[in-house]
This record gives sequence, structure tokens and C-alpha cells, in this order.
Amino acid sequence: MVMGKLPKQQRGVALIVVLLIVAMVAIIATNINSRNQLSMRRTLNLAQYDQAYWYALSAEELTKKVLKQDLDDSEGRVHLQQYWAQADVVFPAEHGEIAGKISDMRACFNLNSLSVDTKNETNGNGQPKLPLAATQYKGLLVALGMDEFSAERLTHTLKDYLDEDTTASPFGAEDAEYESRNVPYRAANTLMNHRSELRAVMGYSQDIYLKLLPYICVIPGDDRQLLNVNTVKVEQAALLAGMFNDKMSVSEAESIINQRPGDGFETIEDFKENSSVVSLLAADAALGSSFVVNSHYFLLEAGAKVDTAVFRLESVIKTEGAGFNILTRQFGGQK
Repeated sequence: MVMGKLPKQQRGVALIVVLLIVAMVAIIATNINSRNQLSMRRTLNLAQYDQAYWYALSAEELTKKVLKQDLDDSEGRVHLQQYWAQADVVFPAEHGEIAGKISDMRACFNLNSLSVDTKNETNGNGQPKLPLAATQYKGLLVALGMDEFSAERLTHTLKDYLDEDTTASPFGAEDAEYESRNVPYRAANTLMNHRSELRAVMGYSQDIYLKLLPYICVIPGDDRQLLNVNTVKVEQAALLAGMFNDKMSVSEAESIINQRPGDGFETIEDFKENSSVVSLLAADAALGSSFVVNSHYFLLEAGAKVDTAVFRLESVIKTEGAGFNILTRQFGGQK
């Protein structure tokens, strides 16, 4: 009886073994199929991302064409009624779209201008004299609601961070202060390439940085502060007020911008003849050199989308004669 049941038990075991083998083969096949699908999707994503990258680069070429047409038509004058200043421009592309925004980099405060040395000049108290751009930057901070002492301290720390020497100014900070931090580093003592570097400067908290964002920029390789009075916007009135060393109120600056002709001032002399400006320039003639009606630096913030892949690009473009140069590129839409 027992011997007669053995073949059936063996057949049952064999069936279980076969089922296990089939199950394992099914699992392996499913795993292979999943891996293939994942690999195909990864390849497709890379292809779409790569296409979005090239679409974003094409926005640079389109920007150059638009800027060339505008600058040729206006003989170099730059204002907000030109094609480059149009907002929310989106171009359809195969399987996606390209969007971009162009900004005049002479309509913001160039932080690199604080690197300029005063060549050992001193003020009435025997302290090192702040260069014009530094006093204008301090004026911007005050116009934004900061008290005099805090504004002066932040101006000195930024100047020390950028200038070539290693001597700390009365309210500034050099290597010794930065090296004593929990994560030590040194002052740059050179020009910035992006405004986000301001967060590394002592005293510039996230709140202060975010408050300054609409008013500041960094022009790579350029240490001049020139304000294009044709492209500064009314919401940036504090910037114009600060450029007059806080001798002009924000409301007066708003009035000047609101009264500006639609296509901007024809010449910089037209701006200087404004009743609110004449007396200030008469009291400090040096201020007049800080204002222009043209620009050679533009910021392109471009984005390209292909299916679900999105690529963001930030390019600084410089006009040089009849040509254009890309000074820097930032990927990822860094603020």
C-alpha cells in the first residue's frame, strides 16, 4: 500500500517543481521587461532633456537677432518699448515650446562696482573714503528701509569681500572673520560672477538677500555702476533714489519714472534737465556720470520644454560692436 503511493507523491513533487520553475521564469521575464521599459524611458528622457537643452540655446540666438534689430533701429538707445522688453513670449517648437525673458543689466545695481578702490582717499574723519558706487549702494539700502548703521556695515563688508586688498575697513570683514566661522572660508577679493554669491558675504542673511533681489545683479568682468534711466521700472524706484545717495525720496523717483516718455529719454541730457534732478546734479556733479540711456549687457532667462523634460538657462549677453558675446551661462534657473 505504501509502495503504491510513492509514484503519485513523486508526480506531485515534480508538478510543484515545474510550477516553481514556471513561476521563476515568469518573474525573470517580468523583471527583464521592467528593466527594458525603464531603460527605454531613461533613454527617452535623456533625449528629451538633450533636445530641451538645444532649444534653450536657440533662445540665445533669437535674443541676439532681436537685440541687433532694436539697437540698429534706435542707434544704440535702449528703452522698454523695444521688442526685447516684451514679456511672456512663448514660441512653439516640435514636441515642445521655448519661452524667454530679457532684462537690461543696466537697470539694476551691479554689485561688482563696489570692488573699485578709492586709492587711499580719506574723508573728513580720516577714515577711507567710500567710492561713489559704494555710497550709492548704501543709499539703495537706506531707500529700502534699512537704518544708516546697518546700511553702512553691509556696504563695507561687501566692499571688503570684493576688493583686492586684505585690509578690513572700519565696519568690514576680511579673511580673519571668515576663517573663524564654523565652516571657514576666505573672502573672494575678486569680482563675482553671479549675484547668489552675495549670500557668502558676512551679514547678508536670506531675508536681506531676497529683499535685494529685484534691485541687484552682477555683470561678470565689469566693475562700473551705470543706471539706464530708460529701463528702470517704477517698482525699482528705490534704486533710482539710492543712485542719488539717498538725497531723493522714493516717491520723487517714482514720479520721474512715471513722467518718462513712453520710448524713454532721447538723450541723457533730457533726463538731467528734469526739475527733480537738476538741483541734485548741481550739488554733486559726479553723480551725472552714473546715468545712461543705453546698455551693452542683457540677461536672458530662458526655458525650454520637450514633452515632460524642462531645461532652464540664464545667460549674460554683451553687445560688442555689431556682434554679441555670451559672458556666462547658468543652468537650472538659479536665483
